[in-house]
Amino acid sequence: MNGSNISVKEADRRIFRSLLDDGLADIFLSSFLLFWAVAPYLSTYIGDFWSSASFLPVWAGLYLVLYLVRKHVIQPRAGTVKFGVARRKKLTAFSWIMIVLNVAFMILGIFAFFIPSGSGYTRTLPVSLMILVSFSLAGYFLDAIRFYVYGILWAGGFFVGEWLYQVYGFAHHGYPVTFGAIALLIFLTGIYNLLTFIRENPLPGDDQLEWEGNNG
Repeated sequence: MNGSNISVKEADRRIFRSLLDDGLADIFLSSFLLFWAVAPYLSTYIGDFWSSASFLPVWAGLYLVLYLVRKHVIQPRAGTVKFGVARRKKLTAFSWIMIVLNVAFMILGIFAFFIPSGSGYTRTLPVSLMILVSFSLAGYFLDAIRFYVYGILWAGGFFVGEWLYQVYGFAHHGYPVTFGAIALLIFLTGIYNLLTFIRENPLPGDDQLEWEGNNG
């Protein structure tokens, strides 16, 4: 057997990871980090509710743009892929686990609302744990190591921001600085992955046109 041969399971994993590396998930995720950076300033003028609600059309618009990019840029290059039974079961399990976790964390958040708040560090601890658990599961089920890193950065952003606030007096618990920086990092990662995907996966026929141009 040729040493370059790989199993069907490994081929499935490689194809799935290559599709996940198109950068679109990273770009969309960065918009949620941007919310944590911008919302504190908006809350000062329009209140907590409207500062949150104002991002809904932003997320909807960004989702539409990324959907069009996937349809007209990614899919023509990647084609249509049907994954194996094991992969589909894994993704289904991940979806159900995330639904259960989100409901559980929402319930915990409601209870936490009625508990007297402590320091800035302890107030953000439940949210940080939720993010760590969610991104760790995403990293495992999606076979994407960078999601572990994103979870650590996002969860740690609360504590770094609080430290900047308490030690150096940064406004809004330091969230605009920490989450703004993390959002920019993830956004640039997504753009880099997207451009890399486009460069390494030309449209069908592009390779032939390039070869004819070089040999014309």
